[in-house]
Amino acid sequence: MKRLLPRLLLMIGGFLCALVTFGVVIQLFPDLLPSGLRKDPLDQRTPNKELRFVFTDYMGDTFYNPPGMVRPPEENRVLEDFILRYDEAGFRLPRMTADHYPIIALGDSFTEGGQVPWVDVLAESLNIPVRNLGWRGLGTLDEARIMKDYGHDDADWVLIGYFEGNDLSNIHSSFERMQSDGAILLDLTRDIIEEDRPSEPVRNPEDRYLYPLRHFIEGQTYELAYVSDYLWWLNGTEDVFRLSRNLEEFRSALDEIKNAAGDACVALVYMPSKEHIYFPYSDPAGNRRYVLENGLELGLDEAGWLSFGPLTPQNNDVLIDRLDNQRNVIREAVLRAGLQFIDLTPVFEESVFTGEPAYYPYDSHWSERGHWLAGEAVAEYISQHRDCPL
Repeated sequence: MKRLLPRLLLMIGGFLCALVTFGVVIQLFPDLLPSGLRKDPLDQRTPNKELRFVFTDYMGDTFYNPPGMVRPPEENRVLEDFILRYDEAGFRLPRMTADHYPIIALGDSFTEGGQVPWVDVLAESLNIPVRNLGWRGLGTLDEARIMKDYGHDDADWVLIGYFEGNDLSNIHSSFERMQSDGAILLDLTRDIIEEDRPSEPVRNPEDRYLYPLRHFIEGQTYELAYVSDYLWWLNGTEDVFRLSRNLEEFRSALDEIKNAAGDACVALVYMPSKEHIYFPYSDPAGNRRYVLENGLELGLDEAGWLSFGPLTPQNNDVLIDRLDNQRNVIREAVLRAGLQFIDLTPVFEESVFTGEPAYYPYDSHWSERGHWLAGEAVAEYISQHRDCPL
């Protein structure tokens, strides 16, 4: 025993040293592990953050674009109150988690947000897990980078959420953040829920506001506030959209996403703005005339980017005729790129006559009803296109 004990201690010490060395090497070079043993940095089963999120009428984005243009309601209703759960990279955890996600959803706040986001409605409707890679404020160029860095090429479907209110504009701003090597700079840090809006909207001391506008629909009166720029981003001819640098970069981003998606069916989910859906029903005798008197029209700057001209009175009939122009050009680009086009515009247009507005009165985003409409419409499309025909 006296002779064996030192040898046994040496063996145990050597084994422990080997374990420590192995752990250090794996920490420094995790790719040395077989793929089945690697820890996924986006492991959806181990959320990194769990935070309560409360959203009220006074937090609506129409109050701050620009401030002082929207009369606040007397009651500051609580619209959403729920727990947000994030993975280690900061992406929102879906309700239906899994080791593998057959469907990946890219997008901005329309994809990320909502008490029950449309991606969770989609997962429930199809009984298929959907990974939510939405991030507020992003555009299509950023989403191409997200897909490359955080997506995977063995999904069945990759869905690109496209919000017509600002996605073409975001392409320009994202392009300006591009590095010399062509890579998009992304900031995906999310330490807290940003409370960057005042608890009380800016009030006009003269009590003169541009919004909300009254809308008369099926015997009901609704007051809805808008972000005017989202309306004017629809006020361009098809040729202006088609010839823009924004559309050129948009096409390139679609190609990048398609390449990163492997054999997956890639579809763009077209999300109309509240202005597109409801402005045609606004009261012509109300403040709509002042909105039109201070209108903007889209053109091209010297570099070919979409830009606004000077403040100019706009004709209501011309504006209404142009509401679908951006959608038509985006659909054309998507189909030419070999992608599917899931158009939510008809769904939301039909919803105008079948219930409460699908958008919040003082915010540009969908209400719970809007997310359910979107999620079920996308689920129906996927169910009808299982073989993903081009």
